[in-house]
Amino acid sequence: MNDYRITTYEPRHRGAVVELQQMLWQGGAAGNSAYFDWKFGANPYLDDRYVTLAWQESELVGMLGVFGSCWEVDGHGRVMLPCLADTVVAPAHRGGPLFGRMLEWLVERLRADEVPWLLDFGDQPAGPAMLMSGWTAVGPWPVAVAEREVLGSGEGEWSAREAVRGPRSGATITPVATSLPEMPALAAETRSRGSVRVVRDEEYFRWRSRNPLARYFHLVAEEQGTVGYLIAHRTAVDTDDGPTPTTIVECEALDDDVWRDLVEAAVATLPGKVVTMWVRDLAPAREQSLASLGLSPTRPSGRLSQDIHLPKLVMRSTGVVDDAGPLATLTSPDVWDMRGVSGRGWR
Repeated sequence: MNDYRITTYEPRHRGAVVELQQMLWQGGAAGNSAYFDWKFGANPYLDDRYVTLAWQESELVGMLGVFGSCWEVDGHGRVMLPCLADTVVAPAHRGGPLFGRMLEWLVERLRADEVPWLLDFGDQPAGPAMLMSGWTAVGPWPVAVAEREVLGSGEGEWSAREAVRGPRSGATITPVATSLPEMPALAAETRSRGSVRVVRDEEYFRWRSRNPLARYFHLVAEEQGTVGYLIAHRTAVDTDDGPTPTTIVECEALDDDVWRDLVEAAVATLPGKVVTMWVRDLAPAREQSLASLGLSPTRPSGRLSQDIHLPKLVMRSTGVVDDAGPLATLTSPDVWDMRGVSGRGWR
């Protein structure tokens, strides 16, 4: 069962990939094909060159998806870092060497192309094995969760909902159908002290919002101009009363009261039984107010088995990092600003 052949993706493999990925993407032939094109073809930072496939004779039995992300690194400028995603191994081939062999094959290719790091924001069960084979972990970090009995609005009704006035800030909070041009500038204005942060420009917002297997929900706070926004994600292949959460992938505001009003409005109106958000990079005052907004934080216990469901970044050096350069510091948790990069936001 170990006579595997590992290759890059080619267009002639589309049908096999679409069929294999139904286990993960669940979008059917048309949805899975559109998702592949969006994530690996239309990605503004990297094409599909590193998508890795594993075959046994003529059968596709494994895949590692690799898409591009763009980061601002103080002292370096912008850098593209590939992200591992959409890992699938056929059931009959799990528990063996296939996953590790695909990873090593991929890392060798990245090294040859002088790509310094491979990132993974997933929560896959293979995480412990990855750490034992040379990967470095940043995290896990806490999340905040709200569980509701009453569901929010459906997809078609979102942008038709009435605006509300924030009880703390007095700002007008309006549901909108898509991101606005003001959002990238606001994201840049409110960036944290982290020296490594995802580039959230118009191109990034535009690409992310075109995910064909996702629904996005936007709230905008206005008071003599745009003073805050919130973006949430929900998979399009689950019903509103299904098991997947609705995730607040980013929320930015010029002051704490606007931020609290946006989060409170989202918890009250987003669809789904569960709303969740990363809280790793929140300012202390905002983190302390989560309970009053209807969110319960879940913090890491320090036990790997109990924290497996919490978000984290695992990263693998390909061996081409300059030890004296800014990219050598990426293994330090303190340099990362994870706002705007919730794993759900890239699914």
